Amino acid sequence: MRSFLFTLAVVLLIGWGIGVFFYALKGLFNIVILLAAIAFIVAIFNKSPKT
Repeated sequence: MRSFLFTLAVVLLIGWGIGVFFYALKGLFNIVILLAAIAFIVAIFNKSPKT
């Protein structure tokens, strides 16, 4: 029974770690997308017209 509880604790801890990692990754991905959109908009407005 003790071995089962230890195994269950390890599995839950690994699952929690993976969940936290993907939650942080999702937030980081949203920040990168936002920065890319801002850079794209700035590039469009900074484009000088050719004369």
